Amino acid sequence: MDHSYSNTKPHQKGKHLTLNDRTTIQELHSKGYSNRAIARELNCSPSTVGYELKRGTVS
Repeated sequence: MDHSYSNTKPHQKGKHLTLNDRTTIQELHSKGYSNRAIARELNCSPSTVGYELKRGTVS
């Protein structure tokens, strides 16, 4: 079953996040979104969002 959560272009496996992606993570995290909800918006793994937040590349 295929689920579409967003109309954004899906990330390909192994691709780096863009500066725009990191900015989106920062904005949604500051609004209280969960890692899973942010990942759904970016079409990436929730662990990717968590790693970005943990690395400190976004605040």
